[in-house]
Amino acid sequence: MRFEIKRAPFTDETFGQMSLLDKYCFGGFGWSAKAFADAAEREGGVVLAAYCGDELAGVFAGFTASDTGEVLTVATAPEYRRMGAARALLGEFLANVPEEVETVALEVRQSNAAAIALYESFGFVKEGTRKRFYRDPIEDADIMVKNMKESAE
Repeated sequence: MRFEIKRAPFTDETFGQMSLLDKYCFGGFGWSAKAFADAAEREGGVVLAAYCGDELAGVFAGFTASDTGEVLTVATAPEYRRMGAARALLGEFLANVPEEVETVALEVRQSNAAAIALYESFGFVKEGTRKRFYRDPIEDADIMVKNMKESAE
């Protein structure tokens, strides 16, 4: 399935839709519309949306600063999971990372095998653990890092 990837600027309504999707996926810890808007306005901030026709299929937020980058949130609507929306979003972000960025990092629930497999397919490797990083339920996070100077992907 092909997804159209759009990047900011977005309308307040779209930021609201992004928030609803993120909260649907992550519960009360999902991002607010204001958090998405702030991330889009931040220097180095990247907010992306994956669309299937007129439907919001997935959202992404991350940033780059100096020689590093970070994936902050990736959420996919349940009806579009395992269809390539998250892959398209992450691929778009990584393809447009500034040349001076050496590494991109993220945290992922240790039980989220699908997300870990996706990140590994892009060349991310586990570099550490954040104990009790997630709540509801409490769970450790794997810290994964991609070396942008290696030709992985």
